[in-house]
Amino acid sequence: MFPFKIGKWMGLACLRSLVVSSPNIRQKKLIHKLQEEKAFRAEMKMFREKIEDFREEMWHFRDKIRTFRGQILDFWEEEKPFWEEEKTFWREEKTFWEMEKSFREEEKTFWKKYRTFWKEDKAFWKEDNTLWEKDRKLLQEDKALWEEEKALWVEERALLEEEKALWEDKKALWEEENALWEEEKAFWVEGGLHSAEGRRPENGPYNLHTEPPSPAFFRGRA
Repeated sequence: MFPFKIGKWMGLACLRSLVVSSPNIRQKKLIHKLQEEKAFRAEMKMFREKIEDFREEMWHFRDKIRTFRGQILDFWEEEKPFWEEEKTFWREEKTFWEMEKSFREEEKTFWKKYRTFWKEDKAFWKEDNTLWEKDRKLLQEDKALWEEEKALWVEERALLEEEKALWEDKKALWEEENALWEEEKAFWVEGGLHSAEGRRPENGPYNLHTEPPSPAFFRGRA
């Protein structure tokens, strides 16, 4: 029984080490994933700020267009200053369109990265669900092993109680035998020594802390 139980306990220890290591790997992956998501959301926030800045520039440029149109109406006769302002305006317009082109390229890169991120996110959670199912099965197996070990403990305790009861029965038998021995001894003292000499046991009364005599001895005395 004991070598079998030792093997069971060693198997349980190995299984628990696997159950403990698997959640640690999953936890590290979750932490890494949350850090990536946090960085991505920060980048998204910065991109939204760039969108707001671009909108402000657009409105500012529209205000310049309206101002320019007003100057055309107000200063039609002042042709030379108007053309200088128009030249400046077209330079600013060129700068604006270059900025918009750069913004569109950045926007394209951002949305490409956005799609890649969510694709990886989907794959990550799929893998996480697989690890969760594996952990759940390992925990169920560990629970079954614990129940089996508990049953073995209960069985062992019952055997110990049974063994204790047997020792109590042996002790009672020894006490009874010692009482009989005392009666015989008293009988010998009173005068029956010669008649009972042939039936006197060689070893004397029994010690309660030693093994009892064999059943053949009891049958001989009976």
